[in-house]
Amino acid sequence: MTEKDQTVMAPIHSPLFFFGILFPALAKTRRPSASYINLDRNMLCASFLRPRSFLHTPLSFIRTVAPTTPRTHIRTLTATITAHNMSTDSNLDVPFPSIIDEALGERLQPHEAEMTTKIADVIDGTIRKQYQEPGSAKRDVHARATGVLKAVFKVHEDIPAEFAKGVFIPGKSYEAIIRFSNASGNAHQEDSQGDGRGFAIKLLNVPGAKILESDKDAMTQDFVMINHPVFFTNSTQKYLELFNKNSSGSVLQKLTIPFTLGLKGSLILKKLASGLIANPLQIQYYSAVPYQLGLGESRRAVKYSIKPVSSQKDAVPENLSHEYLHEAVKATVGQGDVQFKFMVQPKVNEQMDVEDSMTEWCQNESPFQEVATITIPKQDADSEELKTLAERLSFNPWHSLVEHRPLGATNRTRKVVYERISRVRDSINAVPREEPTHA
Repeated sequence: MTEKDQTVMAPIHSPLFFFGILFPALAKTRRPSASYINLDRNMLCASFLRPRSFLHTPLSFIRTVAPTTPRTHIRTLTATITAHNMSTDSNLDVPFPSIIDEALGERLQPHEAEMTTKIADVIDGTIRKQYQEPGSAKRDVHARATGVLKAVFKVHEDIPAEFAKGVFIPGKSYEAIIRFSNASGNAHQEDSQGDGRGFAIKLLNVPGAKILESDKDAMTQDFVMINHPVFFTNSTQKYLELFNKNSSGSVLQKLTIPFTLGLKGSLILKKLASGLIANPLQIQYYSAVPYQLGLGESRRAVKYSIKPVSSQKDAVPENLSHEYLHEAVKATVGQGDVQFKFMVQPKVNEQMDVEDSMTEWCQNESPFQEVATITIPKQDADSEELKTLAERLSFNPWHSLVEHRPLGATNRTRKVVYERISRVRDSINAVPREEPTHA
């Protein structure tokens, strides 16, 4: 079976269900017995805003033309950084990003901060309505972990000098915690349902001030990824429209969602929301959105990807249990070590737009380059320690050194949304906000 065959298209539990009604050819599935009626907000988020919560799953993305940076030579970048006084919700005190780095290709959308606050308000209200009992609040997306594992992140000794920035110190090793997840906000959803898959890694004992205001002194660095290289919209406004239509009581409004997304966005969302995999430890994951790497004039825009070192790819089982992905993770790490390559893809031309998350950066023009190895040692994936840790972990791409500052509209939206939802969840569960200090 080829790698392509490993990803089985399955029913979509999102507004794309209606896209299938309007355009049946796009709604074909190899598992017709599954339910088609779970139309919820989760799959709108479930691919990009957050693996802890990636509005993982994820949110939205945008486009603009940025300066060209040749791959073979780091061109000096003009330090054109524009600060904006954004509106924020004073009651929640989660500031919208105040820096738009025009030299790296960032461009602010009209009323972006206000629309981001409205998106956060919708999700906030949904969580408060759904989880009213103290201690009951779950993540709004990526609610169920298929595995939470201890790991070691080791930077290669011989990485190119242009990548030796931030945490990428040649030869440096970090303890780490990885959370694999299904993108849905339904913590009881079976692994056999088509869904996006998340990979979130938290590096420990990382010195230096962090960008996120509430965790400036934290000693951790987060990287958040999904199993797809692009997202289904570049527009914060469209993302807000999707939330409003999906939360409305009108079926007619929901029927118009594919027209809001457009054909390209609808096809991407269908693929994001409908994949089945055999084992979370055997697939590649992508940041999908760009990040800054470095500081000053030598800084550049990059994307990240994580790929298994082993080429082994199992076939999706014919008879799928409720938690077959967790069972696959448990069996794999119970037998021995698992390794992933951590790779960087630098922006090398103007077509690699930091505001366009719907278009994959060409790997022929800029191949991913390996900078570190993630080793997941043999361990018990069902230990009580890891189960407890799974519910307390929080991931946010802005929980980061400034050398790895998130770029683009989707990341700007994630900053506000992730933090808002993290605070709501901790408040309902009456638990203190804290970051792990050891794996």
